Amino acid sequence: MKSEKSHHPKHKREFGGCVEFIPTLPDYTEFIDAHRIWCFPINHLTHFVLQENPNSSGQKTLPPDQLVLVYPPATVVLKGWRLELLLGPLVNGRVARVHAEKHLGALILEEAWVSEIRVLLRDNLIRDREKFEDLISQQS
Repeated sequence: MKSEKSHHPKHKREFGGCVEFIPTLPDYTEFIDAHRIWCFPINHLTHFVLQENPNSSGQKTLPPDQLVLVYPPATVVLKGWRLELLLGPLVNGRVARVHAEKHLGALILEEAWVSEIRVLLRDNLIRDREKFEDLISQQS
């Protein structure tokens, strides 16, 4: 008779069965900053805008990208690097969590890096476009 250890491989076995379950698509996107976690239903995202960060002024140490996500109760502003890589997953409802990390660690060129998350609740929004853009710019 073989010992218990011989029945359990040391490494996790690759899938070899008939049925594979994958995690369900998330219902919410979590936005995690240094102080709190905000959650918004993925299917409530009405639109988004990717643009140059108005506060970067070409400085390489500041995030060059800004992604504005509009939900009915709030607007979420992400600042970071390579945020265009989030667009496909956003459209397909595959973004479950966005975590802001102020200090750049090991950069992975194939991934977006979010350094700042700002959530502007609808009560704080200003309907005038110029004032709204100024408000977002001042959040840095």
